[in-house]
Parts: sequence; C-alpha cells; structure tokens
Amino acid sequence: MAVSTALKNIHKITIPTPFAVGPVNVYVLTGDKHILVDTGPATKEAEEVLRHGLQQLQLTPEDIHTVVTTHHHPDHVGLVHLFKDAEIIGHEKMQPWLVKDQAFFDQIYAFFRPFFAQNGVPEELVNQMVTTHQAYLTYTEKTSLTRTVREGDRIGDYTVLETPGHAQTHISLLSKDGTLIAGDHLIAHISSNAIIEAPYSSGENRAKTLLQYRDALLKIKDVSCVLPGHGEQIDDPTILIQERIKQQDEKAIMFLDKLGDSELSIFELTKLVYKRLVDKQPDLTFSETLGHVELLEEQGLVEFKKDNEGIIRYKKAKAQN
Repeated sequence: MAVSTALKNIHKITIPTPFAVGPVNVYVLTGDKHILVDTGPATKEAEEVLRHGLQQLQLTPEDIHTVVTTHHHPDHVGLVHLFKDAEIIGHEKMQPWLVKDQAFFDQIYAFFRPFFAQNGVPEELVNQMVTTHQAYLTYTEKTSLTRTVREGDRIGDYTVLETPGHAQTHISLLSKDGTLIAGDHLIAHISSNAIIEAPYSSGENRAKTLLQYRDALLKIKDVSCVLPGHGEQIDDPTILIQERIKQQDEKAIMFLDKLGDSELSIFELTKLVYKRLVDKQPDLTFSETLGHVELLEEQGLVEFKKDNEGIIRYKKAKAQN
C-alpha cells in the first residue's frame, strides 16, 4: 500500500475496499496547499491505509487543505468526514449524497419503482436493489461540500471537466501538461458502467447515461495521461478511448442480435444476455442493457411501444426487419 509518485507532485495511495471493483486509488497533490482527490470507503482498514499513506508523505489529515470528490460512490467519498478543516469540493449534485438527504433518497426510490416496473423488472428484484443501495450508503459518513464546481472552474493548478456517465456527479481534473485525474471515467482493465440514475430535480429528464458517457469520453480523447480511480496509469488514453467506443458499438449490435424478431422488455433482454448474473447484479446488468438499447435507439435501429399492461417493449426498427 506504499505511496507511488508517478508524475511530479502527484502521489497515489491505493486503498482497499469491500467492493467487487477492488482497491481504489486516491491522489495527493502536494504543494503550498495540499489537495486530496477522493478518499476511499468508510471502513477501518481503508482509514488506516489512508492515514499511513499520508504519513509516508509526512502529512496528516489536518495538513490537507482541499478534498476533491470525483463522484459520489462510497469507495471514493467514504472518508471525506476525516478532513474536518479542509475545503470539500465537488459537483453541485454531490451535496445530497454527502449530507445523506433522506428526502432525496426517497425521491430516487419513488422514481425507480414505477420505472423498473414499466421495464419489466419484478418487484422482488426492485426491493433487492433498494436494499443493496441502502447498504452501500453505510460506507459513507455524513458530511457536506463547502464549494461546488462546474466545467472550466479551477482548483489550484487544475481545470475541472464535467465527465458524467458513470455518475451524474462525476468530475475530472486536468493539469496544464495534459494529465487527467479521472476518477472512474476511464479505467484500463475494466469498462466503467454507465449507471442509470434518477433525475435530481423535478422537471429534469433521466439522463441516457451511456450516450452521455460516450460524449464525455470524447471530451478527454486528447489528454496525454490518465490517472484512474482503479488500476494502473493510462499512458495512451486516446487508443483506449477508441477501443471503448468500438466495444460499445459491438456490444450494442450483440444486443440487437439477441433481440432478433422478438418484442422484449429491457428486463427480458437483460435476462437473455446475462442469465444468472441478473440475480446477483440486477442494477448493473439492467444499466448495461438499457444503455446499449438506448444507443441502438439513437442510431435508429430499435423502436419501442407500451403493451396493454404498460410494459415498454423494444423491437428492431422497421428498416431492420
């Protein structure tokens, strides 16, 4: 768990998590005012490793001037509360997650229950997803932003890029030399899941997250180096981004082939593709299916209608039949 210095004053600490994704990388940007990007989950082991990593840099939590949160997932923000004297920075949509706004969570569940139902998801699986989500939140402690940022804002020597798709709260930091501290926006060994989210306010439409993610990937295609939230440094991100876009296109065609001549709900198509994995990871497999079907819809390859029971069913567009 040693700190490794890859670029100038940027120091990586790799922190264990209890999640399937494995360890998370947080970054200490040393200077006149030390900045920490992400923190790890709220577990005793993670806190010990984070404190040890800071100690190797001759720092304590009290020495950190600014904590930047790349997005709201607990493996990235669970220990923000340790930095009581620091400026806490994130996208404006971070705030309800950090303060654990119960009304906001109730709004999410109220959106998703009918949404999943009309996409064919059984009620017991919806209940399972809600329970999992609530358990996931136990890996964070209640805290609050002190400053919100948007596209183009500056944090020290870094420029903020809004990079939504994996999360609606997601930001990345771009240095003058083209180094991007990217959270989960781009990871070498796995493809980031474009996770569906409920709208954050009334009147806001649900984001089509895979389409959003593809646009945000293209936004960073010319950066020189990516420091990801998981795994190793990416020294040729342009090639990896091209591969990711190609993989998404190929996966969408796979879903189209699986759809065949049928009219299927998203959940039926999810079961057809992911089989038993659906029971273990219903939220992630559903997000993957919906995202790629929405990509097909954007390309004019599928269309949908509601059946007599109110279930949305997709089929190949007429030009494809």
